[in-house]
Amino acid sequence: MNVVASTAYRIFGRGVRERSEKHRKLRTKMRKARIPVPIDQYLSSAYLYSLTAGLATAIAGIYAGLHIAGDVSIPSDITAPPFVEVHLTELLSSAAGLLLFTLVFYITYFVFTAIPATKANVRKSFIDQSLPHATAYLYALSRGGGMNLFEIFKSLSSYAHVYGAAAEEFGYIVKDMEYFDHDLITALRTASERTASVQLKDFLDGLVSIVSSGGDVTAYLKSKTDQHRSAATREQRNFLETLGILAEVYISVFVVGPLFMMTILAVLGLVSSGTTIILYVLVYAIIPFGTVLFLILLSMISGESKAPPRTYVAEKELNVFYDVRVKPPSEEYAKLIKRIRFYKKLSGLLDALTHFFRLMRYKPAYAFLISIPLAIAYLATHTHGLGQLNIGTSIGLMRAETIETVTSVDDVIFVAALLILIPFIIFYELRSIRIRKIEDQIPEFLKRLASINAAGILLVDAIAMVAKSKIGILHSDVKRMVEDVSWGTNLVVALKKFEYRIRTGMTSRVITLIVKASESTSDVRSVLNIAATDADVQKQMKTERSAEMFVYVFIIYIAFFVFLFTVYILVVYFLGAMPQSMDEAVEGLPIASGFDMAEYTMLFFHAALVQGFCSGLVAGKMGSGHVAAGLKHSVILMLVSYGVFTILI
Repeated sequence: MNVVASTAYRIFGRGVRERSEKHRKLRTKMRKARIPVPIDQYLSSAYLYSLTAGLATAIAGIYAGLHIAGDVSIPSDITAPPFVEVHLTELLSSAAGLLLFTLVFYITYFVFTAIPATKANVRKSFIDQSLPHATAYLYALSRGGGMNLFEIFKSLSSYAHVYGAAAEEFGYIVKDMEYFDHDLITALRTASERTASVQLKDFLDGLVSIVSSGGDVTAYLKSKTDQHRSAATREQRNFLETLGILAEVYISVFVVGPLFMMTILAVLGLVSSGTTIILYVLVYAIIPFGTVLFLILLSMISGESKAPPRTYVAEKELNVFYDVRVKPPSEEYAKLIKRIRFYKKLSGLLDALTHFFRLMRYKPAYAFLISIPLAIAYLATHTHGLGQLNIGTSIGLMRAETIETVTSVDDVIFVAALLILIPFIIFYELRSIRIRKIEDQIPEFLKRLASINAAGILLVDAIAMVAKSKIGILHSDVKRMVEDVSWGTNLVVALKKFEYRIRTGMTSRVITLIVKASESTSDVRSVLNIAATDADVQKQMKTERSAEMFVYVFIIYIAFFVFLFTVYILVVYFLGAMPQSMDEAVEGLPIASGFDMAEYTMLFFHAALVQGFCSGLVAGKMGSGHVAAGLKHSVILMLVSYGVFTILI
């Protein structure tokens, strides 16, 4: 408990505890959201933060009323007591402060009480998405008969980074049994009460009935695995429909809306000054900030899985010979160990430098180590006029030389942005293509292993036989796995190295399942078939999503081209045909004194670039579920915008 939480608990803790029965629903939501804070402590902190925010806003409101609003007088036809007439400003400021305090206090408190429900709903979606894979894991390990339910739950919970939130829920069952000495049925019932997922609650309730009655757990897990796979397919259809609605919302609010506003502001700018400031806010603030919020919303509903761990082997301290006395290392021995560690780090650095392109293929973010310095060097050699930039006292009244300087710098900044993004995009797309090909071939690879293993051949020999056949892009990695085994490496370690080299969500789940099955069960063929079916379902769902989302990505492209075409018409045929000064104005067509064609051209050019970059990110997030995948769309749309403004305008 930190200082703020401790102070809040001392002030409000007793009062909250006395009214604890009124907050049962909030306590339930907090348990489902896995917020590890007692209800009285959480509400005490909520009261303290609400009170602090309310007081700060009230003080700011009173200060603004006293020093900004100025003196306020009562109309002559209204009679008021002398005290009110003398202190009218103070009274109104105090009333405004009280109103602000009440409003901000309740808003802050409402936000605190709504957070658990929001987190519970987000966690529910995460559990539902990972539950089909978790139940497949439970079914595969239970079919061989080598492990009981507790051991299977414990094994699943250790792979929460692979199987997601559903594995975490089973981890809580294990903790209840290990640390609180609950039996299996009690732990299952407790987990059923506190989970945020209705599907998981139904699964646990059914499992309680099966275990209590001594039924066939394996048959139950098989039926639930099939049921959850069908449910996952339906959930994805609903999810795709939701994405379709969100795509229409984005186009309406962040593409058509800004275009409509820009058109109106361009017309108003011809007859009145001061409208350009709204254009600046729209282009440089509203469109980017709104896109960021929209991407956050997409991330919340899509539920991206956690990143896998960096190493495939967890380092553990050797304590087998803890009772054997060990001589302290000599000075020469310590220097030798230090030298070995140094040369090991140096060897890793040299390997990364000599095979940098291979490193970028596996980790495209390393491309920024080259592209960013290259872009900085380009900026340093091509922005000699940047020091002459002088924006004046008002953005809306920028001088002509300032607009010209900004326009000249635009080209340099745009090229620098391309230098930063294009190398990353190339290596990211190469990696994405490789992952896509691997995941397409994983189900067939597992089916071949299962068919060979069904003939009585060991899994090690089956892998060696498959490596001799044509298996596409997997051939080199499978052959390397066979070589590891031939050199004396354990099959489990070789499989983990294989999974570490590929590093995809599908392969992590599949290899984890095969590794645990080979360690604990004798029916490896059935496990391979289960893993192949699970991988095939994942592949079909990804294919369906890509096909559905391609339509909305295409719609985003069309919407942006409409945006760009409208901006082009405004700049060339509407604003370009208008008189550029008061001297050129014709009778009946007044031109505002602050109208500057160069400034409007610059704003529309920046609007096209910003809109293209933002639309590309949204298209990538919708199409593949990753923002980084949208950078290629952003570069394409920005290049089209740049070409239109530099060639046609």
